[in-house]
Amino acid sequence: MPRQIICFLVTCLLLCSFTLTADESTITTSVNELPITLQGLLESNGRDNVVNLFQQGSFNQASISQIGIANNAYLIQQGEDNQASVNQVGSNNELELLQQGNYNRADVTQIGNDNLIQINQLGRANFAIEQIADNAAITITQY
Repeated sequence: MPRQIICFLVTCLLLCSFTLTADESTITTSVNELPITLQGLLESNGRDNVVNLFQQGSFNQASISQIGIANNAYLIQQGEDNQASVNQVGSNNELELLQQGNYNRADVTQIGNDNLIQINQLGRANFAIEQIADNAAITITQY
């Protein structure tokens, strides 16, 4: 029972943080006094789905949709104008996405169960991947 309460509270915190950033909030940094725009949209339907999203820089956007049970998405966006669109349907799927640099685009669709996708975009790159399988793994690095 305590685990369910903790999961509920974490989910509430995540939803609140995404609600705050979904309206293209502008934040001012104390070091350079530059405006930073971050945008995130989260949709999760199922149980034990997890999203960890870290954005640093200007005009980064992420849209994440998870349908199923125990799907995990870990996204890091550093730089400017990076965009990620993630759709996971099934159970026990995992995505690890790192975007460093500017103008990276990633469109990821994962359908099935027990799948893993790891993507590293370093520099400028556009990328789209669709994995429809069970027990599959893909690792991609772009420089």
